[in-house]
Parts: sequence; structure tokens; C-alpha cells
Amino acid sequence: MAQRTILQIAQAVNAELGFPKPTTVVSSTDTNVIKLLALITATCEDLMNEFDWQALQKRYTFNTQNGVEEYALPTDTERFISSSFFDQNNRWPMQGPLNATEWEALRVSGLNASPFQRYRVFGNMLHLFPTPGASPYTFVYEYVSNSFCTSSGGVAQTTVQQDSDIILLDSRCVIYGSKLKWLSSNNMDTTSALVDYMRALDFAKSSDVPARRLSLAGGSMGTPLLSTANLPDTDFGGV
Repeated sequence: MAQRTILQIAQAVNAELGFPKPTTVVSSTDTNVIKLLALITATCEDLMNEFDWQALQKRYTFNTQNGVEEYALPTDTERFISSSFFDQNNRWPMQGPLNATEWEALRVSGLNASPFQRYRVFGNMLHLFPTPGASPYTFVYEYVSNSFCTSSGGVAQTTVQQDSDIILLDSRCVIYGSKLKWLSSNNMDTTSALVDYMRALDFAKSSDVPARRLSLAGGSMGTPLLSTANLPDTDFGGV
């Protein structure tokens, strides 16, 4: 995925629109550049919601505390990646997320011990049931971060702060998307710009991670050495 700094992206957008390239973006007092920065930011926010980009995916691990039911989410959480919640102690998936009805039914059930940890997300907190005891547990899940850029030193950021900040999303998508927003905001024809943006978006999605190997026989991880598909009905040749 091609990545550029916010200054490089702003210069590319203006150059393709036929305007002078800005020499600075974040600290600029030029109303056109201020608008351009807002359009680039809006494009990045739209792209965050468009796809689970691998550059924005993070893994979060936390340990339980005695008597504590609710746990804070990472401050940069945009959304969760489904089916990634696991109990590392028992090496199995956590049970959930529960909805409001299931959660309340469980809480009034009188159940106070279980080998399986249930969870529910509400109030921007992750709630566990049963409430963890003295023995600590380690849970892990993955999520999509809203830190769409980093500093030049690699520190994740949710907003652009310096001209040298790097946009983590595909730069061609950001450039085309920003041009599209600029044309639309000025009531100009967006037909060609929309075609360019959608083509770049489709390509970025399809190439964001390597394609999985497909099999006409089903499955995606290759053929196991032994399975119900290749075991004989009796034995391996013995009488």
C-alpha cells in the first residue's frame, strides 16, 4: 500500500486540480489549504469506514483483575474485528458478544462460575461474566484503529499534526477521494473523478493483503495428512 505524508498528498491533489502546490499544510492560513486539509481528513475518515485495512488493524491484550467486571477499550478503537476474542488461558474463543436480553438473563440466572467467559460491549466498556476472581486471565482481541496517520517517528495519531505526518491509507485513494470531494463541494462535474476513485478503491481493497489459496475440494489451509477424507473404512492394510 503506497503511503505519503500529508504535505505530499496535498501537493498531489492541488497539482492534479491545476492549482499551485502548497509549501505547508497544517500551519497554513490560506483558506484554500485549510479547506484542502479538511477534505483530506474527511476522505481518510470515509476510508476508515470502508474496509478493515491491515495498516489500521491492531491486537489488544489485557489481564483481568479480582472483582472487576468492566474493562476499558483502547482509546483508538474504531470498531472490533468479529470473532477475534479469545481466552488465552484456556486457548478457546470467548462466548459473545451477548445482546442486552442474553446479558440480563445471564446475570439473574444465579450462575457465578463457568469455564467459559461471556462478554458484552456497552457504555464503551467490555463487560465480563462471571466477574473475574483472584486467578488472573488474559484475553485478546483485534480491532480497527482510528489512528489513520503516524508521526514521522511512527507514533500513531488520530489527527494530522505536522506536515511530515504519514497517512497510513493508500495514498492514491486519498488523493482521488479528496479531488472528488473538492469537485463536489464546488458543484463541478464529478463523473470522471468518481470513476478514478472507485477504481483505485477496488484495487486497494483487493491488494491490501495477499490472496488466500483456494481449493475446489474446500478448505483454505491445505490438505491434512489424515482426515475423514483419506482414512480407509477398515485399517491401513492389516488383517
